[in-house]
Amino acid sequence: MNRPIRSLFAPTHWKTFFAVLALLSVASVARAGGGDTNQIKSLTLRECIERALENNLEIKSQRINPSIGSWGVVGAQGVYDPILSGSANYLNSITPEDFGTLTDRRFQSSGALSGLLPTGATYDFSTETTRETGNFQSISNFLYNGTAGVSLTQPLLKNFGLGINAATIRIARESQAIALQTFIQLVMSKINDVSTAYYELIFAIENHKSALETRALAQQLLDENRKREQVGTMSPLDVIQAEAGVAESEQTVITTDRAIKDNENTLKRLICQRVTEFRGVSLLPVDYPLVQMVAADVDESTRTALEMRADYLSLKHALEKQNITVQFNRNQLWPEIDLQGSYGLNGGGRTFNRYGDSLTSGDNPVWSIGVALTVPLGNRAARANYHIARLDADQALLSLKSLEQDIIVQVDNAVGHVETNLKSVEAARAATRLAQESLDAEKKKLLAGTSTTFLVLQAQSQLAAARSAEIRAEADYSESIVALDLAEGTILDKNSIVLDEKF
Repeated sequence: MNRPIRSLFAPTHWKTFFAVLALLSVASVARAGGGDTNQIKSLTLRECIERALENNLEIKSQRINPSIGSWGVVGAQGVYDPILSGSANYLNSITPEDFGTLTDRRFQSSGALSGLLPTGATYDFSTETTRETGNFQSISNFLYNGTAGVSLTQPLLKNFGLGINAATIRIARESQAIALQTFIQLVMSKINDVSTAYYELIFAIENHKSALETRALAQQLLDENRKREQVGTMSPLDVIQAEAGVAESEQTVITTDRAIKDNENTLKRLICQRVTEFRGVSLLPVDYPLVQMVAADVDESTRTALEMRADYLSLKHALEKQNITVQFNRNQLWPEIDLQGSYGLNGGGRTFNRYGDSLTSGDNPVWSIGVALTVPLGNRAARANYHIARLDADQALLSLKSLEQDIIVQVDNAVGHVETNLKSVEAARAATRLAQESLDAEKKKLLAGTSTTFLVLQAQSQLAAARSAEIRAEADYSESIVALDLAEGTILDKNSIVLDEKF
């Protein structure tokens, strides 16, 4: 895990210093482009990240998925919700007879409460009451009769057990965890994208500033050559070569100016819900990174990644989800052996009160107990589902192991890039210093008449290339630090981001 020896960003006074330089650069960009900037917006890296978390449309969309997963769990838990049902109906039947007609009038009402228990048992509490009128009476001649009781069916093999009957709930919880980890991974990726875009904008601004300095040097050389030509100490060819140098540097100024706008648009797209919100606004980064040595341990970073990486945790939840499916489908291979039992009370009476007393006295019980067996012959559907689920689990395990290897390589590469880019910065700074010394020497030789304009222009080009390479190396180093945090899965912690209601 990478442990900064010192803060990655400069102290406050250094931030202010670099912000002023960047502000001057942005202003020169507006002048070089021939237009005026409507507004300059100063932004810290932290502000850009917070804006992205609040406004980025992709993050807004993916933020919904964990909530969907939560409702999925609630919906799966609904399998244990009891069901209350009831009915009421009136029957009027007239039957012809030899000596008249038989009239049967009945009012029937019933109610039931049924549901599923975590063990797989199903229960049913029910009651039914009938009120009879008319000249056709039941054998008992009761005006009221009915029953009340409970029945219970407990599977003994198929669909037996807490784990099997909670399979859909457990799968829903794993799906919710996958949605959450997927969202976290997206957020981490966006933080990486914002940080990279931020540093790329800094690179573009500094590279443009370097191009302006190179153009100023080329213009200075042209002015000096024209003066020398006027006094006869320099040929017209030297003036033409200096003019060509100015034209070439002007082209670099134009392209680097465009690069600033392109990188601004990239950053705006990441931090805005509507890109037009910042139309005509130039973004000014104020968190200029300082290149400082960072201690990195590949083994520690790898261990951290395997504990923190959201994509790795997501695949672990996917594997557990598939294992639950395997367990459930294995249970479905068993035959159904159900223990069934019921107990009820019968009642009847000429009045409703007598009927109630008869029903609740317990003198007229009815009960039953038994076993039901169901054996699917062939059972090919269940066997196919089980083998498919097992193969899917094997595939999920291989995907997890494959990602684990990818993480090891990614962390190793990320640590290597940090170390390499630090060395590149040191080498680029040395190259810039030597190129500056070479240019100064050529200028002195030109004044002494022992060099040519062409060689001075060549030295200026080498200095410009060296400065650009130095700026590029510094940006690459800052971006490699962020890439290492992403590879470790610690980028949220490093930016003090907590995914709560605010984000």
